[in-house]
Amino acid sequence: MEIGESTQINGKGIFSTGYYKPGEIVHVLTGNIFGKPTRESIHIGNNKHIYDELGIFINHSFTPNVCIDSIEIKAISEIQVGDEITFNYNDSEINMAAPFVVNSKTVSGKTV
Repeated sequence: MEIGESTQINGKGIFSTGYYKPGEIVHVLTGNIFGKPTRESIHIGNNKHIYDELGIFINHSFTPNVCIDSIEIKAISEIQVGDEITFNYNDSEINMAAPFVVNSKTVSGKTV
């Protein structure tokens, strides 16, 4: 994966440097784990939020191509070289530190 200019937002994003089929692991999250969310952390379990150097650039999409499964980022659709990697924050995040709105839809994480 490599960092580049996002096609989803005005800012940075992460892009695939390989080909992935649905179910394949695209990236394994590593880094500091916190007990509460930060603006850039990814929820990986009960009171576990990880700050991954590449993961912080994975943008939200309502039509994502990956999902978060504990510390694994898995393809949910075919991913080509150069595709931006995105996941739906509402599917995996809990108690987001910085909720936002996209096209009149709130992105604030799961409702628990």
